[in-house]
Amino acid sequence: MTQPFPDNVYLSGPMAPSGIECDAPDLVVEGELPADLRGVYFRNGPDPLYPPREGDEYHWFHGDGMIQRFEFADGRVSWKNRWVRTEKYALERAAGQSLFGVLGNPFTADPSVAEEHYNTANTHIVWHGHRLLALMEGTIAVELEPDSLTTVGNFDYDGQIDGPITAHPKFDHASGEMVFFGNQAKGPFSEFLRLNVADKTGRLIKNEMIEAPFASFVHDFFVTEKYVVFPVYPLAFNLDRALQGGIPMAWEPDRGTHFGVMPRNGTADDVVWHTMDPRWSFHMVNAWDEGDAIKVDVCASNASQFAPKLDGTMASVSEGVQPLLRRWTIDIGGSTNSVAEEMLDDLSGEFPRTDDRFMTRQHRHTWLVGDETGGSKFNRLIHHDMASGARQVWGADKYMFGEPVFAPRSMNAAEAEGYLLMLANDLETSLTELMVFDALDIQSGPRCRANLPVRIPAGFHGTWVGTD
Repeated sequence: MTQPFPDNVYLSGPMAPSGIECDAPDLVVEGELPADLRGVYFRNGPDPLYPPREGDEYHWFHGDGMIQRFEFADGRVSWKNRWVRTEKYALERAAGQSLFGVLGNPFTADPSVAEEHYNTANTHIVWHGHRLLALMEGTIAVELEPDSLTTVGNFDYDGQIDGPITAHPKFDHASGEMVFFGNQAKGPFSEFLRLNVADKTGRLIKNEMIEAPFASFVHDFFVTEKYVVFPVYPLAFNLDRALQGGIPMAWEPDRGTHFGVMPRNGTADDVVWHTMDPRWSFHMVNAWDEGDAIKVDVCASNASQFAPKLDGTMASVSEGVQPLLRRWTIDIGGSTNSVAEEMLDDLSGEFPRTDDRFMTRQHRHTWLVGDETGGSKFNRLIHHDMASGARQVWGADKYMFGEPVFAPRSMNAAEAEGYLLMLANDLETSLTELMVFDALDIQSGPRCRANLPVRIPAGFHGTWVGTD
């Protein structure tokens, strides 16, 4: 018998578990569904099957991966969702209870899973090489069948990868390549990063091991047409400290922020490290080459509250913990190896996206979600025209928004010519809507909404796969 979930901010309200898998062949749509919106929107996010183990403090990042699939075809929107059948899911389903510690903590896990593979596959879902891959940055990918969402199994590139894969690979739409990395690639607390490239067929063609200045929490990275950039923020891991009973990860601003720049056609021996003042970022927007510089648009803060400082206290709001849209310039032709910063907005924002076809190249349009109070309720959708400097904002206090994902009218359409898809949880009705916006006119609000009969728990990242 399943026990009730405990009182926890990540297990209540818009984040509360759903406990269900559904098939809805024809959702009710309010407004006009665009005739040229044809394809599938996949979204990944945590939806824990069982309550955490006694004594474990649940975290949003721990929930079992649940894939949402919305298909737009013939003037209709269909929806289905399925849990990713990871080893964790299968073992816990058989036991009827949680067995793994939160975030893989071995000290709170059941002894029966001490040697088992911890993978929630809950962070991102991507399409590459005719494979649908569910990603969690701590381990390998899991492949799913794209129509039924049946779990195919772990995907390790024919045994060539046995370590972590980032949840934020980058796609070069000119070459068809997927560029990705693995953090702490030689095991927990290691300072090594692994770079990989898969060609357009999904065949692994590059495998490089890079030694970073120290072990850090690296969630995302930057790729241009010419370079790969590894950001190492001062959210540092320390094994000796952990073995002595201290905190395993701490915000250590004195370490500064480091950027390892490597030519895409180079090797680990070609990496050059650049430095700047302490910064923290979960998600970048895009990166591109500009003369002898690399430009990076990013949502970043001056300090992090993801882990305490060495004295056990958390960074304060006055230290600059709110993520703000910025532009970093890495001068690869200079002699100082420093990084310049330009502030692009004063409105706190996260989950940034662009027209993915312009990934690795200079883009003009950026979308993200924000909270005018600086919190993480995310009830504002924001559009930036990076060329004109214009900003549009649309929102309503009764919602919690998810990540916006762009869908082009066609693969040959101009940048931002298309639609924006966004899941929104109505905090008053406890139901979820899939909103569709004209990407260049979000201030007019959604042109249509597909109403779900249930609430989807707030989640993470998604991808659009067009029929063309």
